[in-house]
Amino acid sequence: MAPPFGRSLLPGQRSVVWLHDVVEDTRSVLLESDELVLEAPSFAPDGRHLVLNAAGRLRTLPLTRSLHAAGPLTEVDPGSIHDANNDHLVSPDGRHHLLTADGHVYRVPWQGGEPRRLTPESGEEPLRYYLHGQSRDGRVLALTVLSGRLGSGDVIRTNVGLLDLDRGELTRLTDTTACDGVELGPGGPGEGHDDRVWFNSELRATRPGHSQVYRMRPDGSDLEQITYDERVSWFPHPSPDGRWLAYLAYEPGVEQHPPNLPAQMRLLDLADHRVGTPALPVRVLADIFGGQGATNVNGWAPDSRHLAYVDHPRG
Repeated sequence: MAPPFGRSLLPGQRSVVWLHDVVEDTRSVLLESDELVLEAPSFAPDGRHLVLNAAGRLRTLPLTRSLHAAGPLTEVDPGSIHDANNDHLVSPDGRHHLLTADGHVYRVPWQGGEPRRLTPESGEEPLRYYLHGQSRDGRVLALTVLSGRLGSGDVIRTNVGLLDLDRGELTRLTDTTACDGVELGPGGPGEGHDDRVWFNSELRATRPGHSQVYRMRPDGSDLEQITYDERVSWFPHPSPDGRWLAYLAYEPGVEQHPPNLPAQMRLLDLADHRVGTPALPVRVLADIFGGQGATNVNGWAPDSRHLAYVDHPRG
């Protein structure tokens, strides 16, 4: 049996899975655990299941129609994979889990089974892939593409990538050192299928680690900065209807997206005419402790009203 994968809870720490109603600005606890580091909640398309990861495995949580927990966590058997991380989604048809492990993205049947690798092997350039988003039809994956050998002294670069599953073609839309949290989603309310690529990046940072949220078209055009503040912004998640953008904000000076730090879940109104300017109001949904694993993938329910995220408080 493979050893447990991932980190452990600190003494006195627990995982709390929250469901936040952004219209009423209220939240309720879906699940708590003092045993597992639960991470990255994402909804199945039916809105009746939440998928999380813990200890290298995916776990599903059934929900009632009113979005309360309807049963215990159920572990998904991903066959030979024992190191699934917090970059995972459910396919748009609800038939498969898409998960990241060992630097690749895999497809696993909903009930579990042997994985099928979706990302290409590296050529001369060593690459690793981290899943964060997908097109509405599931035919294009939005990836963070890491180049360089981890732990080797190589310069590590992370860029925006789109993988066309039909053609097996990877397109890299940026050529820089620090992009992450790549999603495909609505550019705003009423834009239909005119999706944007959302991501966080240090593209215009004046100090190391000062990541902000950006969006652009899937061909790489019309790059636009969305957040403008001293906090460090990660993992932008547009709601399915394009009205809202949720994201994680660390305190100033934090580099990367570490665990066990104070952070905030924040919300932007994409219907506001000030989108793309520093004048856009920022709404704080919650102060949390953790960061890594809180919202690495899109946690919006299909109703675009409820948002799931994880807090890892101590005491």
